[in-house]
Amino acid sequence: MSLLKSLEKSLDVLDIFVECNTGMTLKEIAARTKLNTSTAFRIVNTLERRQYLTRNDASKQYRLGPKALALGYSSHWTENVVTLAKPYLRRLQQMFNETASIYVVEGDSRICLDHVESTHSLRRVIPMGESLPIYKGAAGKVLLAWANKEERNRVIVQYGHLSESEFAMIRHNGYAITQDESEHGLFALSVPVFNFEEQVVASLTIAGPTMRFYDSIRQKMLFTMSQYAYEVSYSLGYRKKS
Repeated sequence: MSLLKSLEKSLDVLDIFVECNTGMTLKEIAARTKLNTSTAFRIVNTLERRQYLTRNDASKQYRLGPKALALGYSSHWTENVVTLAKPYLRRLQQMFNETASIYVVEGDSRICLDHVESTHSLRRVIPMGESLPIYKGAAGKVLLAWANKEERNRVIVQYGHLSESEFAMIRHNGYAITQDESEHGLFALSVPVFNFEEQVVASLTIAGPTMRFYDSIRQKMLFTMSQYAYEVSYSLGYRKKS
């Protein structure tokens, strides 16, 4: 079987799960795709090994696995986050006239998905798609604080100046504050956005010149940002435990 033919048949197998959204035995898969049993077995075995399918030992049925579900989820969740967060970014900018943005993780970087800039002449300017180190700035620290422990430890060891106690404090407080980290004179506040699995998928952030972030305005910002981040999280299926 040629590489392209093999790929096409593998996609045919995945397609039937998308269409049927139910568990199927190997025999049912072979029948629906019109593949002989040995070919169907090789394809299904490979997809299972790569976690695109998963098999129930009791029923002998296959279903879409975590990799396939994650692929489908990742293709639309970022768009959902941007769509859901946009009105809140606008409100934050209108309320405080500082640059509001939404960041996500990509490798060892944080990527700006969207932003609404301050109208001040002196302001934080964020190019769309801006990539910054994950270990610098409030947005990155929020994303790291709720990452799995292995990932946090890897970053701590690799970059040296971070600590688990700092991440624990961010989780306890529910936000991160940084000053002069990404840029000299820049102050930033960031809060987490959760999904239905209680994972942090984005950080809602306000940033601007330190001289405008006096204590009373910071408290108002944090209160408003936390409320907005929860509303976005709720729309993504997150439910706060009582």
